[in-house]
Amino acid sequence: MSFYKDIAGLLLFILCLINFILQFYFIYSISLKESNDNKNNIFIINKTFNYIFLFLSIYSYFKTAFTNPGEITINNNKEIVEFYYHVHEPLIKQALYIIKKKTPEVVKKIILGDTPSPRPDDENNDNDSITSEKDDYEFEPVTSINDNVKKIIEEKYNMKVTRCISCYVIRPLNSHHCSVCHKCFLNQDHHCPWVNNCIGLFNKKFFLLFLLYGVITILYSYFLFFYYSLYKNRKNLNFEIYEIIIFVISMIFGLIQLIVSIMLLWDQYENINNDCTECDFKRGILWEKSTKKQQFQIIFEGLFSYKWFLPFFSGGNKTFYEQYCLFLKIREKMKNKNNNNNIDDNDNKNESKEKNE
Repeated sequence: MSFYKDIAGLLLFILCLINFILQFYFIYSISLKESNDNKNNIFIINKTFNYIFLFLSIYSYFKTAFTNPGEITINNNKEIVEFYYHVHEPLIKQALYIIKKKTPEVVKKIILGDTPSPRPDDENNDNDSITSEKDDYEFEPVTSINDNVKKIIEEKYNMKVTRCISCYVIRPLNSHHCSVCHKCFLNQDHHCPWVNNCIGLFNKKFFLLFLLYGVITILYSYFLFFYYSLYKNRKNLNFEIYEIIIFVISMIFGLIQLIVSIMLLWDQYENINNDCTECDFKRGILWEKSTKKQQFQIIFEGLFSYKWFLPFFSGGNKTFYEQYCLFLKIREKMKNKNNNNNIDDNDNKNESKEKNE
């Protein structure tokens, strides 16, 4: 999975790195006199906590940027589909009992497949522009899920699955094609240029933690600056010109990040509350498959614990996905081995028959 998507995302990524450096210097420079005072242990503790939150914010940011959101490829298409429905099947079955009463007619047709499904490119992101139909004649599509297997999946789970016209992979519900990454992702929410990556099932936890710790870090920094530097030591203010410039720039960058983070946190909370992705929300496809509690358990992987708040542990049931893929591979190997043994046994029987004759 390549890190470079477009020049805008790369520039914003570099801008975020500059912002982190400014925040670090901002915290480091806050009232050096106060930190040098051995009697003021409270300030040192506050500053240490601020560094911890800043580290968690930066670590979550890099995890969001470099974690695969859940790319759906030809090679892992079967595993992705089976994993998704294995996790969501109870929730989907529960929702199907009430879907006909609570959802609009248009959405009902898309989900249940009462009418022919819309063109796959209509279900892509709003910015996705796939207009050429010549590609169908330029190459022969290769896939691990053909149309027969697709029908079996639809009948098994009583759900409509779509095939991406660009990637030619089967996409489970809430999965979309990104026009920037040019790939399909599991539970793709949106493409975030600030992290230069899509926000999907496997990195949404890190994205939420990045926003949360970013808000805490900035508010904590402002508190330390205004209280210790401008209020407690207002009589001994002695800043250099370069320090003032860095403080002003840091506060402007921090204020922008604070506003954007709060807006995105609220937006993500609304999506979790409505049990939909940003792409589905824009298209008006809102249907509740699970409760808010179940959604958080899927995003943060498991029941509520301290691991929810630490970016060192995976999210989006990624651990279960890796174990499930390993199980499927072992099962496939055993199946192939048994088939080969049966073929060898049949060959041996035929040889023995020929000898007897």
